[in-house]
Amino acid sequence: MFRSVLMLAAVLSLSASAAEPAPAPSDKRFVFNDPNSRDTVMFVLDAPLEVINGLSNKVTGRVEVKGQKASGRFQVPVSSIKTGNETRDGHLQNDRWLDAAKFPDIVFEFKDVALPAPLANAKPVVLKTKGTFTIHGVTREEPVEVTATYLQETAETKNRAAGELLRVRAKFQIPLEAYGIKRTEALLLKVGERADVTVDAWGSTQFKP
Repeated sequence: MFRSVLMLAAVLSLSASAAEPAPAPSDKRFVFNDPNSRDTVMFVLDAPLEVINGLSNKVTGRVEVKGQKASGRFQVPVSSIKTGNETRDGHLQNDRWLDAAKFPDIVFEFKDVALPAPLANAKPVVLKTKGTFTIHGVTREEPVEVTATYLQETAETKNRAAGELLRVRAKFQIPLEAYGIKRTEALLLKVGERADVTVDAWGSTQFKP
């Protein structure tokens, strides 16, 4: 009888352990530098006479998770942004707009952002926070909505990339004139006053910086 009770207790203990959620990552560093360029930054400039869509697949950066706080930095080369029109791309990169020669990268940084819940395997964490953007030589703080999903390495996740993964999806708005990007009177009806931006990027503990 006593032996049966011990066996039952052992089985229940194993079952409880199996039911526990995967432990949250602690002191992890995720590098964003997909060698296959599958990450995306997209923006929309919505104006009365025209809608401009832009896209870049050149996202690099890092996110460091320490306990329940995260810090990170992302950058996108201005020269990588495409709008589907080569003439317009040239205008976007010239010194009257983003001035790629003088300010080659768009940068987003955040530090010690408190996560609303620990990162757990395949459990999205949603937070509204603020980050610092540097665009066209101007640095400002802007609100950002972020969804972060941590994935432990499995045979299935290896199809995406080796290592533990962190998928970051974000959305925010960039007011053009606040960053010294002036719309001429002729463009007021063709270029929206703000860019609505979305990001979908994947970091890995095994990507190289």
